[in-house]
Amino acid sequence: MFKKMTVYMTSVLVFCMMFYQCAFAAENLIQNPSFEDINDNMPVGWNTWVWDYRPGVVEFGAEQEGSHSGQYYVTINNKKGRDSRYLQEVAVNSNSCYRFSGWIKTEKVGGDTLGANLSLEGFTAYSQDVKGTVDEWQYTELYIKTGEGVNTITLSLGLGGYGNLNTGKASFDDVVLEEVDSIPEGANFVFVGNTDAESEPPEDEKKPEDTEGKYTWVWLAVSVIVLATIFFYYYKTGKLKSTDNEKDE
Repeated sequence: MFKKMTVYMTSVLVFCMMFYQCAFAAENLIQNPSFEDINDNMPVGWNTWVWDYRPGVVEFGAEQEGSHSGQYYVTINNKKGRDSRYLQEVAVNSNSCYRFSGWIKTEKVGGDTLGANLSLEGFTAYSQDVKGTVDEWQYTELYIKTGEGVNTITLSLGLGGYGNLNTGKASFDDVVLEEVDSIPEGANFVFVGNTDAESEPPEDEKKPEDTEGKYTWVWLAVSVIVLATIFFYYYKTGKLKSTDNEKDE
C-alpha cells in the first residue's frame, strides 16, 4: 500500500506540474517564430522590406550553423547603408500589453547609427540594438501597449531604422510576441493607438514587475501541500501500516 500511495502521489504531482505550466504558459502569437519552416531559403510567414531597394545591395536568407535553437535562423546582410527588415502582421487585442522579444547577433554592423533591433512597422521606438561584431546571441525586447480599436500590429526584425541607414550582417532567432499583465517600469515601450505618446506607458500600466507565471508556482505549492496532507492522514491513522501488516499475515 505504501508503494502504491507513493506512486499515486508522484503521478498526481507530475500531472499538476504539467497542467499548471500549460494553463499559465503565455502563447507565442508569431507564426514561424524560430524560422524552422523555410521555403526557397526564406522563412514562411515573413515578408521583407528595404528602403531604396536595389538588386544586390541587401541579402535576406536562412542559415543553419550556429543557430540559437533548432536548425535555422534568418539573416539580413546590408552591403550598403540601408534600412532592411523582416515583417509579419500579427493579430492582437485592444487595450492590452505585449512583450516582443528575440535573440540577435551581428557581424561588422556600423556603430554610429541604429544597429540590429526589434521594432514595430510605422513607429520609431526600438528594442536595445546590437552593433559591431557580436558572436554570442543577445537577448533583446520591446514592450507594446495597444489602444482602443487596435487589432493588428506589424512586427519588424531590422538592421537600421527610420533615418538610420546601416551596413553589416544581422542574425535573428527565436522571436516571441506574448501578452503580459503589465509593462515594467523603465522598459523600452511603444504605444499603438490614437495618441502621440510613444515613449512612456500610461501611469496605470507602470508596474515594477511582471507577475506573469508567478501563480504557477503558487498553485504548485498548494498541490504539494494537499498531497502531503493526504499522505500524513493515511500514515497517522495507521491505514498504511495496517494494510502492509495484512499482506504480511
